[in-house]
Amino acid sequence: MDNKATGRDIILSLVENMRESREPLLYNVLVPSHYDVYLHQEDYDRLSPVFPRIREEARKALTDELARLGKKGFSLLPGLKPKPLKHEAAEKDWYIKFHLDEDGELAPGDILIDSRLALPPAQDYGVGSKTQRTVTIRSGGETRKLKRPQEPQTQGVALAKLTYPDKDGQKAEYLMTSAEIAIGRGGRAQYCDLQLDAPADISRQHFYLRRDGETREFFIQDVSRFGTSVDGKTLAPKEWVKLPPKATIRLADKLVMEFESL
Repeated sequence: MDNKATGRDIILSLVENMRESREPLLYNVLVPSHYDVYLHQEDYDRLSPVFPRIREEARKALTDELARLGKKGFSLLPGLKPKPLKHEAAEKDWYIKFHLDEDGELAPGDILIDSRLALPPAQDYGVGSKTQRTVTIRSGGETRKLKRPQEPQTQGVALAKLTYPDKDGQKAEYLMTSAEIAIGRGGRAQYCDLQLDAPADISRQHFYLRRDGETREFFIQDVSRFGTSVDGKTLAPKEWVKLPPKATIRLADKLVMEFESL
């Protein structure tokens, strides 16, 4: 039987995303008010006539879950006993918008939820005012949290450097500050630490890089459709291969990157 998303699935996905998005403050816990729902073409066309009803029941479910979470309690620090903290939405109403997956990333039955939480000003709560996003996808009856969309690099010790041409052909650099990163074109359902503006031959997630914490050696894994090569040697798909301190990485014969460990 073909997979298909139901209104109930969408509502449960929204509630799950809200739980994943909680941001504890000192006296309250905030949750997002804005939710974008992405669906495959078949599900979008079939469910679009009842979007208003789904939205109505989803708002009620979110409100009920918000009250339940406030009674259940929340731990500010690991190991401490949870205590009741007031859970509140960032804004007065729930905003739920439905979108067609125009990029073809979702399969029939998949539901991707992208929520946005604007944190309050620092003078009120002691935290920054950045917008926090949480992306979850429900597929095959299971919900998983996806990596957040690419954000400006955070300060940290640079482990390696990647040099590559940007969309205008100019030299660009990316400093790897995490022990493992994903590189590719990215997308709503497949986020990358380094998101490339490149031809479609470059996969949304093209390859992974990781650094061994003990040996400090780097390894690469090809997860692309059209292949990755290192210093002219094509990598076997989905196998970790040791990288030399300096290497030339070619993506699908369309883009060349220079790797250097630091």
